[in-house]
Amino acid sequence: MDDRVVVGYDTSAESIAAVRWAATQAATRGWALDVVHVWGFAGQEGGGAGESWLGREVQAQVRQVADEGARIAAEAEPAADVRAVVRHGPPARVLVDEAADARMIVVGRRGAGLVNALVGSAATGVLHRARCPVVVVPATTRAGAGRDPVLVGFDGSPESFRALEAACEQATHLGTGVSVVTAWTVAVETAGPAYWALTYPQRTPAEVALEEAERVLERARSWAASRRDVEVTFDLAEGRPAQALVRRSRHASLLVVGTRGRGGLASLVLGSTSRPVVQRAECPVLVTRGAEAVPEQDPPRPERATASA
Repeated sequence: MDDRVVVGYDTSAESIAAVRWAATQAATRGWALDVVHVWGFAGQEGGGAGESWLGREVQAQVRQVADEGARIAAEAEPAADVRAVVRHGPPARVLVDEAADARMIVVGRRGAGLVNALVGSAATGVLHRARCPVVVVPATTRAGAGRDPVLVGFDGSPESFRALEAACEQATHLGTGVSVVTAWTVAVETAGPAYWALTYPQRTPAEVALEEAERVLERARSWAASRRDVEVTFDLAEGRPAQALVRRSRHASLLVVGTRGRGGLASLVLGSTSRPVVQRAECPVLVTRGAEAVPEQDPPRPERATASA
């Protein structure tokens, strides 16, 4: 794996924020930074602009965009090792290919010309195809937010352990702490009154849901007990997982989620949760990769209700 960050740049406000965030990430870790501007058609010389005077002018302007992105990165972090890159083809596919051996891909939440989209097509494509962690940066990212804790969603699945590990690793570089959140809600639509009366005659659905969430959060506490390099706090949040994370994102430097979770009452990193988090979080969102983080220790019991995340 190359010690390199790949960031997409297209002049939009979101891509400017992404370049600045990526520059800080690369500089603090001693990694290189490739600022990639994607334009034109794959497999065609100069992206299809041609070799006429007009075609060369178009290619020069395209290069200027990439150079502008690299300049923004260098101004944000003068110590960063920055390279301007021009590539041709579908933006998402090109960025994923460029980052095949990179540490991470960073993209803006929306690109130029996508003012009505919650998440631009390039960011969506990268999230679906990337083989490395992806960071999606909103234009509203605040200067100085690095002093806020790193927020991570946890549901006890292998993916959430990987997210927790990534959050701790990010926090050590940011010089801040980690806030672990497990959300719970009562799944009344998946189990009728007769089910609860038979299975849990002395307990309400809310009591069962809260107990399960506490059990899940205890697994995070056990794992984090060995981390002496970062302060980790733990929080139970009642309500939908995505809503709980988005609310807390306004006071976070980074929000970390897995690609999917295991389901269950404390489900927190399901794909259906990650999507709205990426769309609406007020801080950058790191989506981890890999399903082999930590083996499942406690398989879901058949009688457990499922959350409607």
